[in-house]
Amino acid sequence: MNIEITRAKRHDTPVLQHLYELYSYDFSVYTQADIANTGLYTDESFLSGYWNDMNWSSFLVRVDGSLAGFAWMLRTTLIRPQDIWTLKEGKETRFLQEIGFLKDEPHNLIEEFFIMRKYRLRGAGETVARMLFDQYPGIWEVSEMVENTPAQAFWRKVIGRYTGERYIELTLDTELWHGPVQVFMSSTQEHGPRSVSG
Repeated sequence: MNIEITRAKRHDTPVLQHLYELYSYDFSVYTQADIANTGLYTDESFLSGYWNDMNWSSFLVRVDGSLAGFAWMLRTTLIRPQDIWTLKEGKETRFLQEIGFLKDEPHNLIEEFFIMRKYRLRGAGETVARMLFDQYPGIWEVSEMVENTPAQAFWRKVIGRYTGERYIELTLDTELWHGPVQVFMSSTQEHGPRSVSG
């Protein structure tokens, strides 16, 4: 199974929109979102505010040459200083200090991540995640909805294997996010060459 991810460009918007419809359908069991009268979840404004955002990146996933999903990454953080002050476990605060989390700079956040059902449970999702982590070394945050327990299990397994269990999970209840967030540091020196094109 050959897996590749390429940086999406503005002209890829229709492809991303079609994939996002599949993603929205899968995800509706957690979001309870309804489709519009058009029969779609999205409309003509899809991604209109994203392409000019220098902090946002989108990637198309292909398996053996066929479209298989997408990943969106954002340079930001869900965890504010006041959220860290409320931590009760000293080990969590120490971990954040050790990886440089408390510095005033953006982190890599997985904003959206979708692998088509055909390719799940075959390692495609984990491979794509590792490619992104390697390509963008630094501090990463990955968040999941409280209701989406399969995603939580997936990311704990993937991040745990990638980092050798060197990560922490915080549970936020703020205006920015409600649910678990895994935090860790990635490094291409530890995990191999960069694998993203585009």
